[in-house]
Amino acid sequence: MHYLIDGHNLIAKMADINLDDPNDEALLVLQLRSWVAGGRKRRVTVIFDGGLPGGRSRFHSSDKLDVIFSSEGRTADALLIRRIQKAKNPAEYTLVSSDLEVIDAARARRMRQLGSEAFARRLSEFKQREEEVAAPQAVDEAQEPAVSQAEVAEWLALFEAAPKVRRPAPEPDPRQKSAEEPAGANKAAPKPAARDDVDPASLKRGDSSLTDDELDEWLRLFGRGG
Repeated sequence: MHYLIDGHNLIAKMADINLDDPNDEALLVLQLRSWVAGGRKRRVTVIFDGGLPGGRSRFHSSDKLDVIFSSEGRTADALLIRRIQKAKNPAEYTLVSSDLEVIDAARARRMRQLGSEAFARRLSEFKQREEEVAAPQAVDEAQEPAVSQAEVAEWLALFEAAPKVRRPAPEPDPRQKSAEEPAGANKAAPKPAARDDVDPASLKRGDSSLTDDELDEWLRLFGRGG
């Protein structure tokens, strides 16, 4: 599709370009160049007022984008109407303008029309998509990977099912003495800690599974040891 664009009429509807900007034409051309590149069958002719000299700008134009300035004494609207009237196949064109006189000329040739405000929104949406694609995705390397509730439950079940290993308490080294203990001091031997892996009731039953050492230990605990 070949788009025939009323340049300054479109700039007046753009949110990010101002007609008071001395570079307003160049800023619009940059957006149009990017937009044209986004479609294989897109082609644009944009016409501005006030070029000295007038005619096609070789500096701004490209293969699929023609940038034309009206010469002194002529307006961009007059150039647009002339091109509309001379178009060999009007069905292949879309006029982009909000000027009623130019729109009437396009209607007379049964050429498609698109208001400048609607086309400005189209350019803005295209620009936003391009910026989102070009922007690098921020990655927080310190962030922990998300874990689902099902995974949490599974891990808890695995840990609860795991056998509990009872570690024996380390026995004190008789060669080490406390720094606060005076030399030659006699200390009463501490009573051995109760073992929680032996059932005291087994003593009453005369359980033969107890070893002699275990039996002596329990007797000492209950004050019957020698």
